[in-house]
Amino acid sequence: MKTTNLTTILFSIIILISSSLKGQESKTSPYIFSNETIGLYFFDNMARVNIGGKYGFIDRQGFLQIPCQYDNALNFQDGLAIVREKDKFSFIRKNGTLLSSLVFDSCEPFSEGYALVSIHGKYGFIDKEGKVAINPQFDFGMGFTDGRAMVIKNGKNGYIDTKGDVVIDFKYEFSLPFSENYAVVMNNGKFGYIDKDGKEVVPCKYDIASSYHEGLATVKVGDLTGVIDQKDNMIIQPVYQNVSSFENGVAVMMKGDKYGIIDRNGKEIVSAKYDLLDDFRDNIAAFKINGKYGFIDNNGKEFIPAVFDKATAFDQGMAAVRQRDNLYYIDTQGKIIYSSKYLVPTDMADNSNKNVSGYIDGKERINFTLDNTNRTKVQVLFTKDFKFDKGSVLTNIAD
Repeated sequence: MKTTNLTTILFSIIILISSSLKGQESKTSPYIFSNETIGLYFFDNMARVNIGGKYGFIDRQGFLQIPCQYDNALNFQDGLAIVREKDKFSFIRKNGTLLSSLVFDSCEPFSEGYALVSIHGKYGFIDKEGKVAINPQFDFGMGFTDGRAMVIKNGKNGYIDTKGDVVIDFKYEFSLPFSENYAVVMNNGKFGYIDKDGKEVVPCKYDIASSYHEGLATVKVGDLTGVIDQKDNMIIQPVYQNVSSFENGVAVMMKGDKYGIIDRNGKEIVSAKYDLLDDFRDNIAAFKINGKYGFIDNNGKEFIPAVFDKATAFDQGMAAVRQRDNLYYIDTQGKIIYSSKYLVPTDMADNSNKNVSGYIDGKERINFTLDNTNRTKVQVLFTKDFKFDKGSVLTNIAD
């Protein structure tokens, strides 16, 4: 998405803080590759596809519901998806109609009924009817959480409500969106927390602080990370290099440049022994040890052994893994449910009037006739001549 220099700077700060607290994000990204493969995962029963360099969407029956005509598109969320044509953005409905004209310089997904948009260098919010709810007037902003949105004006951070009224004055050097009724703020180079009324509930005394999750937040004291509760009690003493956010009672920690797992009482479920350990998602995390990847659950059980050269996090019950030159998709039992032999070569996307096959719903094959001269008339033929054992996804049509 197109952003201003201020936006870039702000996100750089956010990434720096996040990486400093969690430790593994920037370190894992070269190894645990993204699982965002075009047409692989369904959101709101729609999957993104890329034909001839343009993006559109198919339904679970394999029919092209939204023609491949956009330069970029994000996945559907609550019935709407962000699309881009040249340098302008908007939202598209599942029936293919635009929520508003392609007039915005940037769009963010809807949160609590409103979406952050920018135009002419200023940020505001629209509602789900596409109407401007809060006029673009801020230098930057982030989406609504807990009824508050963080916005920046004249170099200071404050918060507004859904009516656009300023409820917490512009006085902070840095701040994050509310999470569990508290927000991270920074004053005089130190971090603390405020409540929704702007009252300082944890003094700005920490070197770095993260948002609350499950009633706990990670904070840095000097070079070490500990965990506090919402009353500022140090639940886990700062003895770790980094600690991630808690999910279902566990968090990834880093000690001695190795990764392990702790519970919310500070008990080490798994000692720091992994070279890399991804954040938990649906109680599963990818890990790396001795140059190979496997998967561990939040009880510390390595339920899929480290035999892969690369791996993604699980999403919708699947993870992509690579062994040598082969790309597979496995289920949570480690069983291969899709293989790279079904992937279409990327150079097919550049050739017009070619028939391309993909697979959908674990049982159906769809054939695409690429026509680069008129992408709105890409033909999708629905056949029934191949069956998978299980699954409910479409493998990659074209990069």
